[in-house]
Amino acid sequence: MSKNLIDYKGIKVKKELYPIIKHIEDVDKYREELGRLSSSWDIFALLGQLGDINIDIGKTKENFLNLTTTLLNHLSDETVKKVTAEMEFKAQVAIDIVIRNLFERTADIGFLSTDDDIRDFLLHYVSKYNKESNLLKEGIQKRFLEYVKKYSVYYDIVLADTKGKVVARLDESINIENVDLNFVNKVLNSSEEYVETYDSHNFLPQYKKSLVYSYKVTRTNNFNSESLGVLCLCFKFTDEMKGIFNNLIDKKNKETITILDEEGYVIASSDEDCIPLNSKQEIVVDSRYKIVSFAGRDFISKSCLTNGYQGFKGLKWHGHIMIPLEYAFLSEESNTTKEVDDDIIEAMMDNEQHFSKDLKEVFNKSKNIQDNLSRVIWNGNVAQSKVKSSNREFSKSLLSEIGVTGLKANSSLNNLNRTIINSILKDSEFLSSLAIDIMDRNLYERANDCRWWALTTYFRKALDDKDTLEQKEEQISSILKYINDLYTVYTNLLVFDKNGKIIAVSNEKEKHLIGKVLSDSWVERTLNLENTQKYCVSDFEKTNLYNNESTYVYCSAIRSFENDSKINGGIAIVFDSTPQFQAMLEETLPSDNSSVFAIFADRDKNVISSTNKELSVDSKINIDDKFFKLKNNEKLSEIIEIDNKYYALGVRCSKGYREYKSSEDDYKNDVFCLVFIYIGKKCLNGLSQIKRKKFINSNILKKSLDSNSVELATFRLGKKFLAVHAKNVIESIGIDKLEKSIDMDKKNPFKGMVLHKDRLISVLDIRSFINEEIQDEELKTIILLEYDKDNKEHCIGILVSSLESISLVESKSIQQIQSHFLGAGALIESIVEIDDLDEPEVAMILDIKKIDDNLTQRDSTN
Repeated sequence: MSKNLIDYKGIKVKKELYPIIKHIEDVDKYREELGRLSSSWDIFALLGQLGDINIDIGKTKENFLNLTTTLLNHLSDETVKKVTAEMEFKAQVAIDIVIRNLFERTADIGFLSTDDDIRDFLLHYVSKYNKESNLLKEGIQKRFLEYVKKYSVYYDIVLADTKGKVVARLDESINIENVDLNFVNKVLNSSEEYVETYDSHNFLPQYKKSLVYSYKVTRTNNFNSESLGVLCLCFKFTDEMKGIFNNLIDKKNKETITILDEEGYVIASSDEDCIPLNSKQEIVVDSRYKIVSFAGRDFISKSCLTNGYQGFKGLKWHGHIMIPLEYAFLSEESNTTKEVDDDIIEAMMDNEQHFSKDLKEVFNKSKNIQDNLSRVIWNGNVAQSKVKSSNREFSKSLLSEIGVTGLKANSSLNNLNRTIINSILKDSEFLSSLAIDIMDRNLYERANDCRWWALTTYFRKALDDKDTLEQKEEQISSILKYINDLYTVYTNLLVFDKNGKIIAVSNEKEKHLIGKVLSDSWVERTLNLENTQKYCVSDFEKTNLYNNESTYVYCSAIRSFENDSKINGGIAIVFDSTPQFQAMLEETLPSDNSSVFAIFADRDKNVISSTNKELSVDSKINIDDKFFKLKNNEKLSEIIEIDNKYYALGVRCSKGYREYKSSEDDYKNDVFCLVFIYIGKKCLNGLSQIKRKKFINSNILKKSLDSNSVELATFRLGKKFLAVHAKNVIESIGIDKLEKSIDMDKKNPFKGMVLHKDRLISVLDIRSFINEEIQDEELKTIILLEYDKDNKEHCIGILVSSLESISLVESKSIQQIQSHFLGAGALIESIVEIDDLDEPEVAMILDIKKIDDNLTQRDSTN
């Protein structure tokens, strides 16, 4: 036994697999199945002696036992790779989605801390005992409330002066008068553009730890400007993590996804009963996985640091996943496994990204064993057709059972193939769900931005005074540019008046737009929005605001500062859709995504974004309508065929995020994410190498050979179903026994010789004579035939694709064919319906003498 292998229930397995293999459900299931089959071979060996079937059962058993050992090791390897790859992906996605969201928060605090209303409040606020100060405080609290209505990821906003005194906050039920001075000084002295803290904050006593984004409020935007106070945005971290976990978690395997801080303490958990908050976990970043013990239970675990988003990486947190070892490697439930065509499985097996070389070698060995067993049983039935022993029927039944047992051994492999295909479908569904969630989250921020920026006091006051509006263009543009520099997902921000005339832009390269009148339909809709919570979005369409390419433009109304009910204009923000959507899709897909592509599309099949260069934005995707009839949050996955290639397609329809595109929102725009995972090329000749067949049908066993019946040996040449009289069959042999002819014309039917029991027999290729065009590699077997037992020279071999059954037919059912009707089929003497198959089929019976006379003798005269 190899030093690297140890015994596991009679199977030699790799040492590193030993702690895991007992938990791999498929492996244990196949081991038990193949173990039972191994016992069957022993029984057949004993029965074979009674039936005189002349089959070496011991060799067959050895072949399958060796195959079992190889298969289970490979299956274990592949299962562990699959599970740990999924674990790593989920841990990575969990932390990366958090970081994407928190990146937006850094922009929020940077912008809100420069809000003129907050500056004015700090400059004029005296104390809570001052009447005017209390009126100012009510005003700023109203502004805080407006902000949180738009950016609903925050639960509180706290504003303190430079001494740490709380001067205003949204949630006044928290009676804390001072912010810890050390914290205040940390913010005031920071040279960064924001301060991110996940810690115990004294002004948020209801939480042991909380995530807060803070920055100093200064008199002006100048870097050296006087500090007026400190602003804190309090993020709904627990609420946010719940949404992320719900989209990632697979409840079936009891997995728990967590976020760990730099030291490995749990700060968020998808299942706090299993992995509690503040528990310490081992960080596993330097290995593919690790088996760890926690609370008396073994888990397989994996951790990931974030990839970051636009350079932002946050607080050195880790995405971390733990699965109880006994649940980590469960097999797919039978009711969730879809039936898959053999052609699709064969295509998948030719794709190394889904099916490794090692695993394919196992299947090739299995096929060789199966082919050999098929040949042995076929030959055994041929031999039984030539004897009149009392054991004849028993021997045929025994041969049938041996064949069935061989098929059962192979069916385990076929089940594995279907499991792999269904796993690929599951992956496509998961990835499409993930990408559409990221899109919804991102566009939620866009809806927030336009509504909040429309409340900018300077914009509102400027539009109130129409006479001086043009003089304020430079100041409005300056504010827009400042915002755009913080929020880089836009190519331009525009302010327009109630006539749709553009007053100012953020992008200096787009200054030529100032003074132009917008005629888009969204302008009128913007000018009729009901309140400050409303916004509108353009269709995804080409616009001169985005270099005549398609994008979304988000808009909100700018209301009079003096009268909230009056609308004086609006703000339009041009989303940089091409790179942003592309990044969302690419970052969702696995790093090695050469066999995967993804698309965002609308309900009319128009492409919004694509990672496939052949599917450009605004083109149509030509697939079945059913994928675009899904309702919000519905998903669907299927195998589809495109240009003779098979893909696993997963589709998910958008559902929105928080209040965005929800029942609370007027905006409706269904977007679909479609993820295509390449499976493999379709077998164009239509002949799948994976073929389920019976070695002998039970219907055959019900018939008895008599003077009115004959036995026919059936086989296939390509798609043609052929037969010869069983009495004329010597036996079938492997094509590897063929000694090929040298420098023979490819059109010549003579292909070489085989040496069989001291007889040298010519092997012929008859496909062109029966009008069957097939590839050379489809010829798998040689059938040796004779038509004159007394003359050893009257023997030939023919190349065939596969062996079928030895069938019993009534002599009168065979229909002779007149030679002048045959044409190119001159080698066929008659036809007969074989009715003891699962489905009756007409076989063409070959005339062996004609084959010998016409082909062998023709060759000898050339």
